[in-house]
Amino acid sequence: MVFSSIEFLLGFLPIFLIIYYLTPVKYKNITLFLGSLFFYAYGEPRYVLLLLVSMVINFLWGQMLAPDQGRKEIYRKAAFAGILAVNVGVLATFKWAPESWGLPLGVSFYTFQVISYLADVYKGEIAPECSFLKLGTYICMFPQLVAGPIVNYSEVSKELRHPGITPEGIDAGMKTFVWGLVMKVLIADRLAVLWHEISTIGYISISTPLAWMGAISYSMQIYFDFYGYSLMAIGLGKMLGYTLPVNFKLPYMAKSIREFYRRWHMTLGRWFTKYVYIPLGGSKKGLPRTLCNLLIVWVLTSLWHGGSLNFLIWGMALCFFIIMEKVIEFILQKKNMKKAAVQEPPLVTGVLRHLYVLAVIPVTWMCFAINRVEELGVYIGRMFGLVGGINVNEGVFGDKCARYGLLMLIAAFLCTPAGEKLFEKWKDRLPGMILLAGLFWLCVWYIITMGDNPFMYFRF
Repeated sequence: MVFSSIEFLLGFLPIFLIIYYLTPVKYKNITLFLGSLFFYAYGEPRYVLLLLVSMVINFLWGQMLAPDQGRKEIYRKAAFAGILAVNVGVLATFKWAPESWGLPLGVSFYTFQVISYLADVYKGEIAPECSFLKLGTYICMFPQLVAGPIVNYSEVSKELRHPGITPEGIDAGMKTFVWGLVMKVLIADRLAVLWHEISTIGYISISTPLAWMGAISYSMQIYFDFYGYSLMAIGLGKMLGYTLPVNFKLPYMAKSIREFYRRWHMTLGRWFTKYVYIPLGGSKKGLPRTLCNLLIVWVLTSLWHGGSLNFLIWGMALCFFIIMEKVIEFILQKKNMKKAAVQEPPLVTGVLRHLYVLAVIPVTWMCFAINRVEELGVYIGRMFGLVGGINVNEGVFGDKCARYGLLMLIAAFLCTPAGEKLFEKWKDRLPGMILLAGLFWLCVWYIITMGDNPFMYFRF
């Protein structure tokens, strides 16, 4: 079951919310826990047992990690290493398993969430949760179970004891959810049609302009697909009395690749920073060590997304640009230009940096879109005119511009701060609420007539 399906929108969600709101506060976790298991089982019944076993093992093991339990430090370290190996081992097994096994929905997300909980308990930042129901609810809460955001236990621990349900929160949550649905169904899924049409032409036969159009459309498709899901997750959280963390902050407005990935999938970046980069020494042990730490983080980030070679190429390409930016910053600082390096750049320089990001990111996204390395090489070669081919349909580019140009312009607008400001300005006004209601039913109509399209990050 996905958020953008009729089963969820007109079946599961309204029934669940009625039951949840009627449930007394002290029993709401039971309702949320059982509802989340039903939600997961509907789409992935064969892996429900894996999810439950993960909850039980991590709950029991977490009790052994607290610093104040009177155990010798060596036993705590061994226990933490052991449970870390179990969780990472399960994730790696499915990442590199034969395709016939299938990848359990959300395994990458709930595994990292569990590891964050265990690490925080081990470091003494939080106490181990003594209620299996509360920890289980934290792990399997359906708004963020299958595609994030990756939530730290401390962010929802109070709400697990007393969800902050208010009429204002329900209202705000519903509007955020609908806006996310619009991003997914009316923007991302329509851009997916464009990318599908371009990719089925044959990479060797597309022109350079068409290749760039495909890369740009896919770049916006994956953004609005994942951004839409994250908005829906946040909206659902508000309706249930939970505040889930923001996962995107206008990434296409970034002026460096480093900044882009501080704004994109922010909870994943936060996870790697806190639990990998900083423990390795971060940037406090000299430039060579910093660059090595960055390389380790990006290798792991690549592997988290998938075990195939295209994901490693994606990660290493981004790592190259991030290391390049880090080295340039280091050189500028060494030349006593630290202030100039950290201050907001002049207008012309800022525009050039922004254009640099917008040129690099679409190329790297092709590593997500194209799994076969040989085809990936052909496509990127066509983007830069480095691979010869025959443009079998000279008029295709003009046709795509006529059919999808307005959609791409709307998507580009929504990538800017103006899109968010417009939503915030009108969402609480009567015309805005009427428009949101109309867009919701338009989404429903699209889903009924064209079918629901699973979220792209479900396969990670």
